[in-house]
Formats: sequence, structure tokens, C-alpha cells
Amino acid sequence: MELLNVLRGIPIPVLLLLVLLLIVVTAVIVFQYMKMKGLEGIREDVYKLILKAEHMYSQSGSGKQKMKWVISQARGLIPNWLQPFITEDMLTVLIEKWFCGVKDLLDDGKINNSSGR
Repeated sequence: MELLNVLRGIPIPVLLLLVLLLIVVTAVIVFQYMKMKGLEGIREDVYKLILKAEHMYSQSGSGKQKMKWVISQARGLIPNWLQPFITEDMLTVLIEKWFCGVKDLLDDGKINNSSGR
């Protein structure tokens, strides 16, 4: 309750400025993380997870199980503070896109949309 009383004493423009500053700082930190790790670094880690899943789940028809495992493991690669901003659906779409690219590359050695998705 003490915090609420303190917040009531601060003018609204100052609170809005603080919230805006917090949003900007968060965006800069996210950008720096992505720049440091790089999309390629994250993709490389996900490719390793896909390969590991292929070895772990060798039975036929386990594709959805493999993908679910890869997504759960990839989620663990994301720092805890960044996880609320990256939904499971966003991660799923990205990983599926990368996986389709790998399949396309493997079918004829070129990325040319020939894998018959």
C-alpha cells in the first residue's frame, strides 16, 4: 500500500515518461541480445535440436512429437526475461520455416522450394 501511495504522489506525465523509458530500455536490451546471439546463432542451435530429435524419436510418424520437443527445448534457449515477448506460436512458425528450408536444401542441395512441402 505504501508503494501505491507513493505512485499517487507522482504526476501522470512523469509516470508515463518512466513507463516509456522502461519500454525503450527493454527494446534496446532485446535488440542487443538478438544482435549478440544473432539469428544465425539461434538457428544453428535449433538445427542441433532438430538433429537430436531425429535420433531420439526414430519411429515412423513421430514428426509432431519431434517438433513439440524441439520447440520446448528451443524455448529454453531464450533468456527468461525475453520469453514473455516470444510466444510459443511465434517460435513454432519460425522453427517450421527453418525446418522447411533444411528439407528444401537436402532434397537437391539448393534452396529453391523444390522439397514439395
